[in-house]
Amino acid sequence: MPEALRDRLRFATLAATLLMIVGTVLPWIRAWRPGTGWFDVSGFEQGGDGGLVLELGLLAGVLVWSTRAWQSRIGPLVAGPGLAGVACLIVLRLWHENGLTFFRLLTNAGGHGSFQPGFWLTVLGAIGTTACGAIAIWRSRGRVSYAPGASAAGIAGALGGAIGAVGGFVAGSQIATLLTDGSPVGASGVLIVLAFAFAFGGAWFGAVAGSGIVRALRRR
Repeated sequence: MPEALRDRLRFATLAATLLMIVGTVLPWIRAWRPGTGWFDVSGFEQGGDGGLVLELGLLAGVLVWSTRAWQSRIGPLVAGPGLAGVACLIVLRLWHENGLTFFRLLTNAGGHGSFQPGFWLTVLGAIGTTACGAIAIWRSRGRVSYAPGASAAGIAGALGGAIGAVGGFVAGSQIATLLTDGSPVGASGVLIVLAFAFAFGGAWFGAVAGSGIVRALRRR
């Protein structure tokens, strides 16, 4: 059995992130409008908030699955799943408010609609990820220092993460454009997935590489 599944907290966090990921691919709203009939609205439409939640859920899952990240002494890696859960809750709160506005406009036009189980599964997964992440931070308090500091390794990690995130976002955007033949409409959904995935991956790689280089130079 994989190590990540033997730890009850890691297993619970993975289950919560999986619930959140599954929820993002399901319809979030079911509505009816005169002249149109029934139709579904996913979280990937309009602003693409569902895509952002999906990427944050995947990021949290990777950080939990990776033993190196889970047992790391680098605060952002350990706190990452919990912070991702909080960010998802903020995004979902804003999407919920927009959904209520949409329902009011729909009612004025003679229609009606409701939030679907997919949306509430996503919310439940985000709450679980946040709660498990908070417990993980509390459990690691004797191993990881979350106090802000100005160490060379910390500064290098922050700079490396920022550079990696920007570079990854640009690379993901370019790849999305190439895959969709430069069509802005076709690239929107692909861009959400690739741009944020490359940005998160670049930030992680840049942070680890930046702090690692400084520590290696110190040992010489």
